[in-house]
Amino acid sequence: MKRIPKRYQVHLVILSMCVTGYFGRAIYFDKMTGQLNLILLVVSIVVGLGTWEFFRFINRILSKRYPIQEALIPRVIVQIGIGTLFVYILRGLGIYLVGDYFPLEFNWAFRAAIFVIDFFFSACLNAFFFIREYIGVWKQSIAKNQRLEKEKAQVQFDNLKNQLNPHFLFNALSSLDSLIKTDPELASRFLQNMSRVYRYVLKHKDKDLVSLNEELEFIREYLFLMETRFGEAFEFRCEVPEDKKEKGIVPVTLQILLENALKHNVINTQKPLKVCLRLEGDFLVMSNNLQKKRRVDGSNGLGLENLKKLYHYLVYKEVSWEEDEGEFRIRIPLID
Repeated sequence: MKRIPKRYQVHLVILSMCVTGYFGRAIYFDKMTGQLNLILLVVSIVVGLGTWEFFRFINRILSKRYPIQEALIPRVIVQIGIGTLFVYILRGLGIYLVGDYFPLEFNWAFRAAIFVIDFFFSACLNAFFFIREYIGVWKQSIAKNQRLEKEKAQVQFDNLKNQLNPHFLFNALSSLDSLIKTDPELASRFLQNMSRVYRYVLKHKDKDLVSLNEELEFIREYLFLMETRFGEAFEFRCEVPEDKKEKGIVPVTLQILLENALKHNVINTQKPLKVCLRLEGDFLVMSNNLQKKRRVDGSNGLGLENLKKLYHYLVYKEVSWEEDEGEFRIRIPLID
């Protein structure tokens, strides 16, 4: 069922009030003839709808000349002044035309009371437009701030990826140089996997999301490079069920998490780094044993924070991490 537009919802309210007034006059005013009451119904409908559209038109014109966030006081004075003048003219015209036929006496006290009520009517009707416009500006401001924050988070994340790639490239090329001398066949496989890693990064660099399955396929290529580089000093275990691999994830997330683990921990055959990937509800959890380096070169401590901001603006779920009992764990929300 189609929803009635807001503009016509107001029209229905005005029509309802006019019809209510028609029946009210028929019940409470004995001297009110049916013909006069019908005329008043038609007049009240025309005046009611016309007044609403006039106020709406004036509000639209003045909102461009005096934006409420820039010129509130002049806007209020001018708009309420114009609205009140319009209602007074309309009221005076009505008294002139139907005053002699109305069942009540239009003495000066009664007229003064009507004009006071008209002023408050004009002020309240304009206040409705002011509040609605202010709320609209406020919502636009919130949406703009959220968009800017998301763009900022995306830029920070892109900068993180750009910093990661040269670091990864330097280490990969160093490993490749050693392999060329000792194992040319393995060096060839290493180079092929390395090219596939970069192909994935280039292919998805402008995407917000990829499927978890795509990211895991990519990370297998990346893991071959890490296992070749570190040998038995690096272990990786994946415990993600097949039916959960269609959920979404930000591209290169897993590479960033693995690089973070490799960068901050000591890795050798005596102290192998053991990484596990598993699911906990709608979160992907990557954990590794803690064997922290005393000094980490090239780390500004913002990598995970930037990743956290980006996920927050994409899914409004928090990336979180913790350390306890010699283990580091980070939780990434999966996106439906």
